Amino acid sequence: MKKLTRLAAILAGTAILFSAISCKTDDGNSGEESGPSNETNADGTTTLKIEENRNGFVSTTGSVKTTETNWIGFSRDGFIENLGKGTSVIYSVKAEAAIDDAKIAIHYANWEASNVRGAYVYVNNVLLNENNPISLTYTNKGNKGQALSDRWYDSGYLTGISLKSGTNKIEIKGVPEGSYENFIPTAKDTAKGLTKLDVNNDEKLANIDYLIVNGKGISFGNPSDVKSSYKFYVSSENETAGSVTSSATNGSLEEGTEISLKATANPGWKFECWTDGDTSAERKITLSKATYLMAHFIPENYNAPASLIGYASVTTDNGASYTITGGAGAASENIVTVSSYDELIAKKELLASDTPAIFTIKGKISTAGQSNPLLSVNLTVGSNTTIYGDTTEQGRLQNIELCVEGENVIIRNMMLGEVVSWDGYARSGADDALSLNGATHVWIDHCEFQSHLTPHDLDGNEITSSSTYYSFDDDWKKDFYDGLLDIKNGSTWITVSNCYFHDHWKAVLCASGDEKPDTNTTTGATDADMRVTFAGNYFKNINARMPLFRYGKGHILNTYFDAGTQSDSASCINVRAGSELYIEGNNFANFTKTTGDSVKNGSYLIGFYFAEADKTYGNVSGKWKAVNNSSNNGGSSSYKPPYKYTAPASAVSEPTPGVNVGVGVLTASDLQ
Repeated sequence: MKKLTRLAAILAGTAILFSAISCKTDDGNSGEESGPSNETNADGTTTLKIEENRNGFVSTTGSVKTTETNWIGFSRDGFIENLGKGTSVIYSVKAEAAIDDAKIAIHYANWEASNVRGAYVYVNNVLLNENNPISLTYTNKGNKGQALSDRWYDSGYLTGISLKSGTNKIEIKGVPEGSYENFIPTAKDTAKGLTKLDVNNDEKLANIDYLIVNGKGISFGNPSDVKSSYKFYVSSENETAGSVTSSATNGSLEEGTEISLKATANPGWKFECWTDGDTSAERKITLSKATYLMAHFIPENYNAPASLIGYASVTTDNGASYTITGGAGAASENIVTVSSYDELIAKKELLASDTPAIFTIKGKISTAGQSNPLLSVNLTVGSNTTIYGDTTEQGRLQNIELCVEGENVIIRNMMLGEVVSWDGYARSGADDALSLNGATHVWIDHCEFQSHLTPHDLDGNEITSSSTYYSFDDDWKKDFYDGLLDIKNGSTWITVSNCYFHDHWKAVLCASGDEKPDTNTTTGATDADMRVTFAGNYFKNINARMPLFRYGKGHILNTYFDAGTQSDSASCINVRAGSELYIEGNNFANFTKTTGDSVKNGSYLIGFYFAEADKTYGNVSGKWKAVNNSSNNGGSSSYKPPYKYTAPASAVSEPTPGVNVGVGVLTASDLQ
C-alpha cells in the first residue's frame, strides 16, 4: 500500500470500544471456557490474561476478528488484527496498592517470517521500553485448520513495571523501523541466538490474542475509568498544492485531545475543503472518534466538470461539495502520452505516485508481445491522477489491470479488459480490468469494459478443449477472467457514468466478502462506508454482478440492462449483506426472472443472495427502493442519495455505444 496520502480519508466512524460480553464456543478457536482469565500463583502474585471484548479490555484502533476458522489456536472469542501503523490496544488493570515489580507479556501471532515487529508498552501514558522493545518475531502459520502449538506464542516479559494504586491504563503500540540491540526476546529468539531485533514493519503490531500481566494484588480494571485512544491522521491530499500543520502528531491519541489544524494553499492553488466537508482552512477539533482528515486543494480558476454527478462530487452523507480535479495542475513534465507497453512500464512510478499527473493512453497497449503474453500485469494508480484514452487512436489496455489506491482520480474514454486471472494452472499477475482498493473520490466516465464469455487468447481466438496448455472445465471458463470493475476495501465517493460493460461473466463487484466488511488497514474505513453512483451505463451480455453490492450505499439510475445471450441464467442487481440501493429510471430487457433469492430461484433483476447462515454478514440480505424502472419497482429501503441530480421520470431508452455511451463519444476538448 502507498503512504496515507494515497488512501481513503473519509472515515468518520467511531473507534472500536468494547466491554466484556458473553462468550461463544465451538467457533474454531482453542475452545477454552468462558469467563475472565486470572490465576493465583504460588508466590502470591496474580496473572491476568486480558482478551478482547472481556474484562480489562478498553479499546483498539485495530479490529477484532471473531469468525476465524483457519488459523486456529487463539483463545476464546477471537483476536485483534489490522494493527497497522498508528494503531494501538488499550487495557485496564487495577492494583490494590502501588507495586513496582509487575510484568507484562503478549500472546501473539506473526505469520510472515520476513516481517520483524516489536511492541512498546505505555503505562498511564508513559513509555516504559523505548530502548528495549518486546520482540514479536515470526511464530508459525502452518496450514489452514492445522493445530499448531506455536502458531500463537508468548512474548518475553517486560519486568520491573510500576503500577499505581487504583486503575492503570496499559497501551500497546508498534515499534518504529530500526535495529534494537537491547530487546526482550521470545524463547524462540533465544534458542536461535538472536542478538538484535531488526524491525522492518514500521510501527506495526502482530495479531494479538491477549495481554499477560503479572503482579501482586492486581485484578481487571474498569474500562470506564480509562480514556480510550483513537487513531488520528491529517495531511494534505496534494502536497504540490498545499500543506497542513497540526498541533498533534499523527497516530493513536487519547480521547479529548484538542487539536489545531491549518491548511495553506501554495501559489496557483486554493483550499476548498477538508474531507469531512468543513470549509474552514483553520479549525480546532476535540478528538472523540477515529479521525482521518485531508485538506483538498484545487487549482485557481478550475471549473468542475459539468457532466459529473453523484458521489464523486460530494464528501459526506449530507452532500458536502467536493470538486474532483484528478491531475489538474500537473507540471508539464508530468503530462505524458504513452503508446507502447515499454513506455507505460517506464512511467509506472509516476502513475503510482501522489504527484499530480495526466496520462493519455494512445492506441492499444497489451501484454501480447511479452514472453508470457497471458501473464497479466497490475499497475498501481496513485492520487491526483487523470487517465484519458486518446480520441484519435482510441486508448485501450489489454490484459493490464489498473489498481487505484489513491484519492482524487479521473479515468475517462478508456477501453479496459481481457485481463487473465487464471490460466488453468496458476493465478496470473492481476485479476480485474480496473480495481479500486481503498480509493476515494474516483470518477470513471465513458469507458468500455469487456472480455469474452469463454477464454480467448489476446488475438481474439477462442481457446478450446483441444488446447494442450490449459485445463478445460466450466469453472475455469468463467474464472479465466475475473471482474471488470472491483470496488473494495473501504473505497468510497465513487461515480461510474456512461460506461459500456459487455460480454463477460462477472461485471462489477462492490465489496468482496459476505462474512464481514473488509477494512482499509491504514485508515480503518470499511466497505460499510462505501458510497457509489452508477449513472447512464449500459450492460449487455453479462451473466452476473451488475453490480453485486455489499454493506455500503449506492445509487443506480438511467442504466440499460440487456441480458442478451445470457437471458436464461443472468442475474442483474445483487443486493447483499446489509447494503442499501436506490434504483431508478432503469430498463431491464431479456431477463427470465424479476426478483428472488438466487440460491433458490436462479436469475433475477433485483434480488439478494444468502450465503450459509453462519457466514453471511448479519444473516441479512440488502434492501432497496426501486422507482420509475421498466419493471420490479418497490422495495423497503428509505435511503436516498444526498446530492443534487435530475430524477428520471421513466425508464431510460437503450443507448448506442459510441454515440451516447462508452468510448468514442467524448472529444479532445472534453478531456481537458
